[in-house]
Amino acid sequence: MSTSGKKTSSNNSDNGKRSSRNMDDMAQRDKVMAKTGQEMGQLFDSFFGGIEALRQSRSHPITTDVNTAIASISSDLWTPRIERQEDEHCITLRAHLPNVPSNQVRIDTSTKGRLKIYGESNSQVVYESGGDRITERQLGQIEKDIPLPPEALVDQLTVLDDESSIVITIPKSAA
Repeated sequence: MSTSGKKTSSNNSDNGKRSSRNMDDMAQRDKVMAKTGQEMGQLFDSFFGGIEALRQSRSHPITTDVNTAIASISSDLWTPRIERQEDEHCITLRAHLPNVPSNQVRIDTSTKGRLKIYGESNSQVVYESGGDRITERQLGQIEKDIPLPPEALVDQLTVLDDESSIVITIPKSAA
């Protein structure tokens, strides 16, 4: 019996060594993953010029160069911006929705304390150069969920269609 006890003690010692090695391996993997994430971020920024450059490059001039047209397809991500201004009387939201017709925008106030904006975009651009023709179709959907304070009077909201954006004004009750 004492022999098996020693074996157990030795096994416990081995398990402790394995556990320590596993922890070291996991720490090393975490470092590698963090470094890989940083490198991927740098690669993304060098390829696309950073996420802010993507957001600012919404429209591309019409070009007859096929290579330029192909490069522009990947750099035109659709991430609409919502601006919010609030004072003691009302909340004003401006949703920038380029290429989204107003009949494709829906506003939902059925959830208490929330305003949801839904929209769909469907656009097409054709580039031609010599005998080559590229058709770029962009389909997109947006769903924005915006929290509202308890004093927001959503049943009295107004919506104004302002070219490539909508402006939503929500009055607030007196506090």
